[in-house]
Amino acid sequence: MPPTEKLVSSPQNDWVKEIVELRKDGEARRERQRFFLEGRKAVEAALEADGAAIHELVYCEHLWRDESWGGVVEKARAQDVPLVRVSKDVFRKLADVMEPQGLAAVVKMAAWTLEDLLAKPDALIVVACGIQDPGNLGTIVRSLEACGGAGLVSLENTADAYNAKVIRSTAAALLSLPIVRAKTGDFLKEAARRKLRLAATAAADGVAYKAFDWKKRPLALCIGSEGEGLPVAVEQACGERVTIPMRGRAESLNAAVAASILLFEAQSR
Repeated sequence: MPPTEKLVSSPQNDWVKEIVELRKDGEARRERQRFFLEGRKAVEAALEADGAAIHELVYCEHLWRDESWGGVVEKARAQDVPLVRVSKDVFRKLADVMEPQGLAAVVKMAAWTLEDLLAKPDALIVVACGIQDPGNLGTIVRSLEACGGAGLVSLENTADAYNAKVIRSTAAALLSLPIVRAKTGDFLKEAARRKLRLAATAAADGVAYKAFDWKKRPLALCIGSEGEGLPVAVEQACGERVTIPMRGRAESLNAAVAASILLFEAQSR
């Protein structure tokens, strides 16, 4: 049977309110286990990703740059993805950007667990500890996926990985990268049980990243916020520290820049 398709023309429609809530509210995303993804490239990536399950594709042909964009809708139709055709006013209300492209999707979150992530014997994992800037978190996700990392553990006070700004920064990398939210105590307990190697990123007094042993896995690279650093419990649990030597006057690097440097150094070993 062909996929279901509905038309929504009023910005006051209850369905519109639900999607806007999904885009804005992390609690709503976690409760429904879905997130809002917009833009042609992101939607195409979702259609092609093995692990992505699209709940519905939303489109407004009046916002497309040319007729070829309709091919994305046809691809979704061929995959039996439910379609929602909307008016310009509706799509602009749904969108998180000033100039929406007329293509978006509601995507189901993958059901990864902490146990799944830590069970990989050769895993390279990033533990995000209080990284609140969505752009930084998105860049870390993007670099982690690009270097072949196993996944991300997101601890308390870290930006929601499915926040619209994070999604834009990831360039759809989160569609294939396992991401798990966890409480610090639960993560540290499971890490200790599995004898997971924990390394703290430090501005100084750590092993220079070129001399660090990146080969011994599984390895979790713990990255804190620029302002607060790592939580005390995580800092104390880390058996090693790794540092990027600097010659200038800057006290520290941007968290996403530092993470990217370290991840690609790990990949090269």
